[in-house]
Amino acid sequence: DLAVPNNRVLNIVGDGAQEATGGEIWMADVTGDGAGDLIIGRPNFRAAAPDRIGAGALTIIVGGPALRTLATNGATLDLRAPPPSVRIVTLVGAATLDRLGFWMRTGDITGDGVDDIAVGADQEDTGGAVNSGAVYVIRGGPHLDANLTVDLAGFGATALDGRIFRVLPPPGSADYHFGATVALADLDGNRRAELIASASLNRAGGVLLAEGAPPGSAVGSGGNPGGSVFILWDDNLPAGALWPANLTFTMGALPISQTRIDGGSVAGQYTNDRFGEEILGGLDYNGDAAPDVFFGDITGQATGRDAAGVGHVFFTAARLKNRSFTMSAPPVDIALTTIFGPSAGAIFSDTAAHGDFDNDGIDDLAVSSPTASPFGRVSAGIMHVIWGRSGNWPAVVDLLDARKPSPALLRITDIFGARGDVSASDRGDTLMYSAASADMDRDGRDDLIVNEMRGNGVSPAATDVGNLLVIGGAAIPKQ
Repeated sequence: DLAVPNNRVLNIVGDGAQEATGGEIWMADVTGDGAGDLIIGRPNFRAAAPDRIGAGALTIIVGGPALRTLATNGATLDLRAPPPSVRIVTLVGAATLDRLGFWMRTGDITGDGVDDIAVGADQEDTGGAVNSGAVYVIRGGPHLDANLTVDLAGFGATALDGRIFRVLPPPGSADYHFGATVALADLDGNRRAELIASASLNRAGGVLLAEGAPPGSAVGSGGNPGGSVFILWDDNLPAGALWPANLTFTMGALPISQTRIDGGSVAGQYTNDRFGEEILGGLDYNGDAAPDVFFGDITGQATGRDAAGVGHVFFTAARLKNRSFTMSAPPVDIALTTIFGPSAGAIFSDTAAHGDFDNDGIDDLAVSSPTASPFGRVSAGIMHVIWGRSGNWPAVVDLLDARKPSPALLRITDIFGARGDVSASDRGDTLMYSAASADMDRDGRDDLIVNEMRGNGVSPAATDVGNLLVIGGAAIPKQ
């Protein structure tokens, strides 16, 4: 219960009002010292000199014993005045309302064994195109074990030169919100991650205004109509310890290794609305030792069910390289499974996590329907664990109970949220609105870390405060 002081919990506080510190967080070892580092999005951060409302920021809190000492002493880590014992790197958005830090993920794009960081600034304007968006990739390594502020207004002449590059959407991409979702995942099995970024936005927190920002300047829904996903393949990066200063890639330009997939529709099956709003890749769901990739569309229409949500799994993701197509006519030489959410309004694929939950050597996929209403529990939510298997999955998987595939074709375990809506001020749990996975208990099985976004706390007054759940892989029944 976070209402009770606990010397194993460190509270971290943002600098300014409405800064949205922690709107997105991630953890990985980006310094290469073996300790995890905390990566925090601050999309409404207000930059100074010159004043830039809502420029956004990405803050890296370097892991180490100093953090445990602060917690033990009951201290709070205030990002306005952090203690000198903690090393912090902050990247600041280039311009007003860029919203740097809206989304971030990590992965090893260089193959040096240290995770790198991809971060989106989904409202950055480029080439006169408003809210076109941009993605920055920061190379991991000992250079991030520092106290450092990097202002991206000076991109090409900062302390990270040679260790940062920028990716832009195609010219004329106004309102694409490129970078609203990003991922770094090895899709071709060469131990170097690809950058995957979407032009697709549907985020409840996106409408939170930065302090002093004009009404309407914070966008929660948008992107290229239907949604689009772009992949920048790792062979575009020059070899060597340092990249060229001001290194910038523009999607759609040649010659670079790239992929573009636009949302589409297939009659009687689905219509994409926000294709690519969720991205997850790099693991193997069908046991062929080749990485696969999942793309989610949380408000996609599934067999006439509005906003049921749709997910797409491409098997052997390396075959996507240098392709451009729409989901109305995906390539026939790439195995594809399309998954339909269980009910209208369920927003299936809002969140996804993966890992080997049963330790059978084949990776599994967990995907949420956070606003589904099982057993009449309005917005309690459902977490669907789709178990990996040898061989491709069925071409279509419908999560509607009456249409689910038999266990002989594909095993699926549903975990249901505990509580539905009680009143307008006591909403359903909204299970798995956010998630991650890791082997938390060291039993060789990956475990799920998921939230109940509107779960009630311990005290009677703690209504809709939210909860964090850790579900051991061994505890998930394989149905």
